Amino acid sequence: MFYRIMRGGLAAAVALGCLLLTAPAGAAPTDAGSVAAPRPTLVPVGTGSPELESQRQATTRAAATASGRRTSAALAPPQPCWQNVSFRRYGLTRYVSMELQYPGDRKYELRARSDSVGPWELFTLCRDPFSEVTTIRSQSNHNYVSVEEAYQGTIYAMLRARTGEVNLGPWELFYSDIEPGQGYCGQIRANSNGLFVAAEEDYAGTSKGMLRARTTAAQIGTWETFCY
Repeated sequence: MFYRIMRGGLAAAVALGCLLLTAPAGAAPTDAGSVAAPRPTLVPVGTGSPELESQRQATTRAAATASGRRTSAALAPPQPCWQNVSFRRYGLTRYVSMELQYPGDRKYELRARSDSVGPWELFTLCRDPFSEVTTIRSQSNHNYVSVEEAYQGTIYAMLRARTGEVNLGPWELFYSDIEPGQGYCGQIRANSNGLFVAAEEDYAGTSKGMLRARTTAAQIGTWETFCY
């Protein structure tokens, strides 16, 4: 289950257990934490960089085998892709950053920690509107975002932008309930373990805001809600 909401309406949507799919005429698509950020750019099919078009093809192949769809990748329509996507945790002026300078197993970790948008906060996202299969790629290091299911304890299922082109697999696939740039906030669910991505707000220091795929549908709250 997803809670798809207009920015500013999370408390009511969660309390009612429903989806708010449209906004009243003239409603401002914003919330208390919003700040100016680049708008995502929808890239027409065939006009993107070789890297983006490769991501589009990978997403199309994954969507062709998703649950509920029974068609070949050759027959599936190319998936829409957006550049310059930034993810902000609902209600906060903290954007998701890819930690390029972290060492070892935490290199390229994703954290909701930046109060502005720069190269580390920009991603390319491709999404199949039928199955909601989604791939996310850092525009800074050009790697796909992956769920680290082999990690243990408090870093289990950490998100890292660490997967190259040839290694795309189940850990690099997500489901998302909204398209970028539409004025909505929603959730992102990992394909590999079926859990929703959360920003760990109670972590301290250089771990604060760490993104992990660790939340069940019954536990969804503001930590699992992102605006992009």
